[in-house]
Amino acid sequence: MPFRAPENEAPGLELPAEPLAHFEVLLTALDAGRGWLQDRVALRLAAIALLITPGDPGRLAATTRSVAAVLKERLGWFSGVDESVRLVIAAQLVKAGDHPDVFVDELERIRELFREAGVRRGGVYEVFAALVLRRVVGGVEALHVERFAQIYRAMKKHHWWLTGPEDFPACAMLVGRPGDPEAMGTGIDEIYRELHDRAGLARGDALQTAANLLYLAGVEAATIAGRFALLVEGFRGAGVSVGRDDYDELAILSFVAQPVEQVVATVTELKGQLRERLRWLGKGPALSLAASLAFVRLAGQGTALGTLADAKLLLDMQAIVTARQAAAVAAT
Repeated sequence: MPFRAPENEAPGLELPAEPLAHFEVLLTALDAGRGWLQDRVALRLAAIALLITPGDPGRLAATTRSVAAVLKERLGWFSGVDESVRLVIAAQLVKAGDHPDVFVDELERIRELFREAGVRRGGVYEVFAALVLRRVVGGVEALHVERFAQIYRAMKKHHWWLTGPEDFPACAMLVGRPGDPEAMGTGIDEIYRELHDRAGLARGDALQTAANLLYLAGVEAATIAGRFALLVEGFRGAGVSVGRDDYDELAILSFVAQPVEQVVATVTELKGQLRERLRWLGKGPALSLAASLAFVRLAGQGTALGTLADAKLLLDMQAIVTARQAAAVAAT
């Protein structure tokens, strides 16, 4: 169920024989250069970004650090992109074979296109959206940004109180999907309602994010929501608590063409192994990381591997940004 054509895939993606072992090697290599202000969450996300990128882990980590240094110099303090987020963006650029200077130049141009199209300012979420657009359509033009704006307005028509800059990355992902933006907004709302009614999930931002992702499957709302509901039931049956923060994990796993029982078993197995090997990892982050590793292991070399992994990574990254912003507001 890819949401963009195979010819737009980044070249050279490579499925590791054992994702967990390869992840640990990458994490260790990245940790060697960790600064005082950089948290381990950023290292985890950067390692996940590089998981299917061929090359020596030490060299990949060093290149990522170098790219992050260029981003620090070019983006500055007022971009809303802190050290941890820079590292993850750098890993994405290394994975795509994209040069940081080219990316920043393009980011400035895309921001100008956003303003011309009447898109509100979105801070760091604009950066994420530009990153996605470049991956989805390649050369970003005014027509792509106009379509982005139309999709955003269509989403806001159904959920004006939920839709905001944090939905920019999802809108960028949807630019690559065929169809009328109004129909997209309606389709996402149908999935949102199906998830609430069939799986009994709480309404709100997390549910809308899951609906945005599930729309990328290109199947009927009842079908994809039903798959999601089975996963919820499966995880709860295995003793795994499913909260709002886990909706996006299950949305990504809904794309895996394997029996629900196998998906649940793989995630729970990896979750247990991660808690044993990484003592500092909490239950929530362990589930998130296990879901990402399970997706890589189960999805195989299909065209959805790189694209959906990118989508999940960006959602993780923006969730961290949102949490930090909320903490800053609470502190003041």
